[in-house]
Amino acid sequence: MGKRVEKLLISTFGFIPARIALGALSLLGFACLYMLRVNISVAIVAMVRRNRTDVQAARAYCTEHVLADNITAEDGNTTATQGDDDSILLEDQGEMEWDELTQGIMLSSYYYGYILTQIIGGHLADLYGTRLMFGGCILSSGICTLLLPVAARTHNVAFITLRAIIGFCSGVSWPSMHSMLTRWIPPLERPRFIAIVYFASSLSVTFTLPMCGLVIDLYGWASAFYLTGMLSVAWCILWFPLMHDNPAQHPRIKSEELSYIKVALAAGGSSKTSSKKVPWRQILTSLPVWAAVVADSGNTFGLTLFLTQLPTYMKNILGFSIKKNGLLSGLPFLSRYIGALTCSTIADWLLGRGYLSIVNTRRIFSAFAMLVPAVLLIIVAYSGCNAPLVVVLLCLSMFFNGGSPASILVNSTDIAPNYSGTLFGIGNTFASLASLIAPLAAGAITEDQKTMGQWQKVFWMCIPVYGLADLFFLIFCSGTIQPWNYAGQEYQGSPNEAEKIIAPKQQEESS
Repeated sequence: MGKRVEKLLISTFGFIPARIALGALSLLGFACLYMLRVNISVAIVAMVRRNRTDVQAARAYCTEHVLADNITAEDGNTTATQGDDDSILLEDQGEMEWDELTQGIMLSSYYYGYILTQIIGGHLADLYGTRLMFGGCILSSGICTLLLPVAARTHNVAFITLRAIIGFCSGVSWPSMHSMLTRWIPPLERPRFIAIVYFASSLSVTFTLPMCGLVIDLYGWASAFYLTGMLSVAWCILWFPLMHDNPAQHPRIKSEELSYIKVALAAGGSSKTSSKKVPWRQILTSLPVWAAVVADSGNTFGLTLFLTQLPTYMKNILGFSIKKNGLLSGLPFLSRYIGALTCSTIADWLLGRGYLSIVNTRRIFSAFAMLVPAVLLIIVAYSGCNAPLVVVLLCLSMFFNGGSPASILVNSTDIAPNYSGTLFGIGNTFASLASLIAPLAAGAITEDQKTMGQWQKVFWMCIPVYGLADLFFLIFCSGTIQPWNYAGQEYQGSPNEAEKIIAPKQQEESS
């Protein structure tokens, strides 16, 4: 059966070049991965039964200003429509009796498991490839997601446990894909590949939030889990037959493309074989490694607040309905994807033309990714109920955060391509800690105090985290391959050779 499916798919999609097919499959995989991760952010708004007094108090500041603007000149009464208020109150009748702290626990439960499999997932992918690790994590996570409605209605512990299992399975995803990156993609093409493929996660959030908002409005909150789970399982039908861990294993790759990839990877420091012995002491005592880890953790802390808290903020403070909530909550992530494409393209051009070194490129775009959003979030914190301004500022913040593929996310492949999956696993382990803390902290701050002032504190949390993390990265990051990258390997290449080989090719293609 599997062979017949493979032959059918190859005959159907056989005209697509190997790297484009790989990128398309991986892009859809990241889209599925994040559907399973963020579906709860919108679903929880409809799941939770809210006290009407609390909801009105949370919106009192914004409501007061809206009503003041609508006072009629004739009799001084407001023109706010009762229908709007009724729809808001009807939406608040969920099934779950979860306070803000409990909601924070539910939102962070994904990361209880996610944190455990980062390093081992990256190392296993370095040894055995990405096909099984990445595909297996999405298949198992999709099946578990289909069971979430039953778990939620059974017991809180059942729901937390199942979300933690989804996180545990998903923990291998990013590190395993980073391992594939160093086997397939030449060094100077990696920022653009990361932006297009990895940041499909942001593109996924863009359509997942409004999609979940729409199906929840039509069929109830459980439908968000059923739909995202089924789409993810369906993706696996394409992934397993069409994905190949190594270019040499691909049945349709052209000899020219295969030769180019091999030469470019060898010149960029990738070895012909993987070593089972990891130089842990050198890795854990390397400041460039810790620079990438700290930056990734700081960046992920802010991103997690956006992922988990933005729909709640837009409903409880700005007063958007569930349908508008999903659409407007997704816009900042669309901006992030556009920003990632823009920044990575500029970074590739600067490196390819020799205008900037690798390390300076990483520094500049890390500042775009974290320092600019930190400044914009200060303005967001004091924009009050000016909803259009808040949405625009959040979109701008996430647009500049799109600089991370050209800086933070690609840096582990700069300094140690042979252990990139392992390094990314280490970084994502610490980033997962930040992801676990962020929704808990936001829930603790806003518990029983759902006011604009408390939400200002939530935004302010991101600012020192962004600033200090990027400062550490600016000081200690590196763009040079580290000597321990070649520990136990057959091939040692010069880190400068990659630019000599790839840059002329990129210039030729762009001219």
